Amino acid sequence: MCACPAWENKRRPGEGSQNQPRILRMHRLKYMAGVDGLRAIAVLSVVLFHLGVSGFSGGFVGVDVFFVISGFLITRLIVSEVDKTGGFSFSNFYSRRVRRLFPALFVTLLITTVAAFVLFSPQHFQRFGGELVYSIFSASNFFFWNESGYFNTASEFKPLLHTWSLSVEEQFYLVWPVMLVFLAKRKTRTPLFLCLSLAFALSLFASFVMSDGHSDVLSAWMPKFAALFSDGPGTIFFLAPFRIFEFAIGAASVWLVNGAFKNPWVKELACAIGLALIGYSIFWFSEKTLFPSYNALIPCVGAALVICSSDSRFLGGVLSSKIPVFVGLVSYSVYLVHWPIIVFYKYYTMGPLNAVDQLVLFIACMVLGYILYRFVETPLRAPRTKKEGLSQAAFGLACAMLAMVLVLPAASIWASDGWKWRTDMPSEIAAQLKDSKQFHVDQYGGSGYQYVGWISGGESGVADMVLIGDSHALQYATGLDSLIGKPLGKNIFISASSCIPLPGMTRVTPDLDWDKLCPGVLETAMAVINKSPNAVVFLAEAWDGQLRVSGTLNPKAPTPGANTVDGYKYITGKIDEFRALLGTRELVVVGNVPGAGTVDAISCFSRPSFIKYDCATKLSQKEESISTVPGNMVLKSYASERQGVTYISPYEVFCTGGLCKSFSEGEAFYSDGFHLSKAGSKKFVEHYKSVLVQKMEASKLVNASM
Repeated sequence: MCACPAWENKRRPGEGSQNQPRILRMHRLKYMAGVDGLRAIAVLSVVLFHLGVSGFSGGFVGVDVFFVISGFLITRLIVSEVDKTGGFSFSNFYSRRVRRLFPALFVTLLITTVAAFVLFSPQHFQRFGGELVYSIFSASNFFFWNESGYFNTASEFKPLLHTWSLSVEEQFYLVWPVMLVFLAKRKTRTPLFLCLSLAFALSLFASFVMSDGHSDVLSAWMPKFAALFSDGPGTIFFLAPFRIFEFAIGAASVWLVNGAFKNPWVKELACAIGLALIGYSIFWFSEKTLFPSYNALIPCVGAALVICSSDSRFLGGVLSSKIPVFVGLVSYSVYLVHWPIIVFYKYYTMGPLNAVDQLVLFIACMVLGYILYRFVETPLRAPRTKKEGLSQAAFGLACAMLAMVLVLPAASIWASDGWKWRTDMPSEIAAQLKDSKQFHVDQYGGSGYQYVGWISGGESGVADMVLIGDSHALQYATGLDSLIGKPLGKNIFISASSCIPLPGMTRVTPDLDWDKLCPGVLETAMAVINKSPNAVVFLAEAWDGQLRVSGTLNPKAPTPGANTVDGYKYITGKIDEFRALLGTRELVVVGNVPGAGTVDAISCFSRPSFIKYDCATKLSQKEESISTVPGNMVLKSYASERQGVTYISPYEVFCTGGLCKSFSEGEAFYSDGFHLSKAGSKKFVEHYKSVLVQKMEASKLVNASM
């Protein structure tokens, strides 16, 4: 994020005296107040986006604006010093970077660690230890990139997630100055401009071709590494090489800032266009936008235009006024504190933010950011006198010692069980949390079972029940196996994947070849069904979630649409097509589960005993407020109008009196926010056991009489 020290561009009272440490006596560049105004836009967009304020769906582009600013200021500083002195002091440069970034960062990490110690459950605290270790060594972008996956911990449990951008920037500092100094010393600027253009082109090209994680070039040249980069969106988002083009845009602005827009009206227009491009990105982009890739050019070019015209009379004057400049000056500290504040507040309240929450948290971010700026960032960044300052060696030693103070407990937290001794959880919950960070995997109702294969029996190859669907079909495996399959000697088969495997349907996300996987699930299920004339077919899905990403194999066919009533009606048509393949077999359609109301309900009971939580209240949802209710009603209505189709509802199991619960008598019904746990799976099957067994027995009688 925000990178270049404002004090390099703006002289504060008392600076430049002979009493200052030598490190601070450097070549000074003309201060550009408009750049600090641009910083204000960037940091405010990020904060408002993270607060979930309506209209700021693309506020994350503020980070990219900061990357452009960094590329501009760092390149300007280096080229200017080389031109003026014929050389460049790397020791002074990196010392300034350390003074600028690390004191405020380390203080933030320290306070965040204390807050996580008090608030976080063992599983979240253990994960936090990994975040902390990587953040200390400016490598957190690798940590978060490596974490991507289906069962990944939600961002609202990652208080140091925002440090990925600092890591990208610090990695940029390791490479860019060396290249720039070498090229800037050449007699002509041609090699510099060529390398700058090449860096821009290669980075942008790589960001584009790797966006889907299936680069043919990578697969052909380095097949062993292809799987490592299979998460294309995560790769281009977190890794520095795919962001270099943004820094390069800022760097190119160094040679445009003084001569590109000499006419004042042209300069005003350029500033307006630049602000419009940034505004468009902030208000029209969303988390669904492919980013960075080519979409990042819009805010980045906009930022470059604003930088090159920041001294325009009207718009530049607004950016250079007191309030935007002040916000820009404190932007680094505000960025550091804002995300931990939001994470810890949401973690404590276990609910979404309302308008009052957003306002209070915004004020808290600005106030605490200013305090960090005033009492940590500013004094340690640029001490006014030699007595106030430390030598480069002493300052570096102090930072190293502080890093060690942080990294030792961080490693302990990460390598242990998240310091479970802080908690006083019920024994039933403690028994389920032998490995806290694996709860969502180990306690999942489908844990220990394959997506395709026999849940129970199967020696004969003939099934009494065939499950088909996604992970919301597999989640019933524990209950079906333990309560019906084994005790009653029933053969139960499953064929599932992360899509709706109904005739002609696929999934439109780019990560896997769904056009083969989804039909394959249906074909596998039908192969067993065709051998099993008495089989009851059990169809279960995360209907709401899958409808958002579903498509059709035939591009000319109508698409399902979103998780609306119309989308569900489309699905019922597809279920009719599926029924036509089943003959006289009974079809059981299972509705959406209510969900836990939070993506990690178990953490409520395992939180430290310093603060008491009313988990029973916090983890209950009003049935009328749950988004999947309308879709379930469509499925229920559909089944009531069809012979041979039975609808069963998880709401009937987990909701009473209009209130849906996630826990009962020490048992967690969900392994995460929306998948049933082993206990939840058993509770569901126990409730519907008589219905399911009756269907299987009735199917045998019907076929025996034919």
